[in-house]
Amino acid sequence: MIELKHLTKIYPSKAGETVAIEDIDLEIPDGSIYGIIGLSGAGKSTLVRCLNLLEKPTRGQVLLDGEDITAVSKKRLGELRRSIGMIFQNFNLLEQRTAEANVRFPLELIGTPRKAAKARAEELLSLVGLAEKADSYPSQLSGGQKQRVAIARALATSPKYLLCDEATSALDPSTTESILQLLKKINQDLGVTIVVITHEMRVVESICTHVAVLDQSHVAEAGTVEDVFSFPQSEIAKQLIIPGLIRSLAGSGANKLRLVFHGETSDTPVISGLATECGVPANILFADTRRIDGKTFGHMVIELPQDEGQIEAAKRYLTEKNVVFKEEI
Repeated sequence: MIELKHLTKIYPSKAGETVAIEDIDLEIPDGSIYGIIGLSGAGKSTLVRCLNLLEKPTRGQVLLDGEDITAVSKKRLGELRRSIGMIFQNFNLLEQRTAEANVRFPLELIGTPRKAAKARAEELLSLVGLAEKADSYPSQLSGGQKQRVAIARALATSPKYLLCDEATSALDPSTTESILQLLKKINQDLGVTIVVITHEMRVVESICTHVAVLDQSHVAEAGTVEDVFSFPQSEIAKQLIIPGLIRSLAGSGANKLRLVFHGETSDTPVISGLATECGVPANILFADTRRIDGKTFGHMVIELPQDEGQIEAAKRYLTEKNVVFKEEI
């Protein structure tokens, strides 16, 4: 498990101090795919670079399976870093090396015999679907292929953790999806815990099990993707997850309800049921659903008639059908 305790990073400058992240407390469970999302400048990339001390925190702790890596020797830090792979937005491949040689490079740095390193590189290129590109140079590869090579390289030392800093931002939607599915396969088949830094909700929806929402250098909220997506508490989470919902609630009155669908109740025919079983017509102001881990989650804002009796009848019906609804704006 990765644990962050009061993690803070401050950059000094002539104009004064810039706080990148402040007092971050997080637990990243083993086996999870943990998304960290936020607007530009929220501190996402600084946070992920502190996880392997590419950026040294100003204060706070990074605990790797209980060991504080901010307090270890340089030699021990090097050993611990072998258990943390990392991939970047711009791939960071060595242009003068073939795909196989790029994957082999981390193994060379730790003194792995050439024959064993080559065999490991070939194994990983096969894993990421690029066995036939072993002798190709980065300039001969597409963006998606370069990222697959980068993933293979990050796995070379058999890490327990894989950090992904905006790893799909430079890719088209189709290629992004294929890379996300590859990461999910790596998580499931190899048991690698993956931390995904992104500003794209579709990335979190597609593969993440947990998510933390960053806002202005702080964690606004964190939890399972199901919980945060179904019941976002902070304004920034609502803005990122369901921006249309905010607009639909503008000028909201007592006759508006926000319905929450979280897997089990997503197939309930709510609107038709209100009309046929309760005689209550409902106007849909907003609706948004998405598939997460095979289940449907989403939100709907409905407007009911002004009649208090019909409003109460609608609430009783929703309660009976186990449909969660919120009256607060």
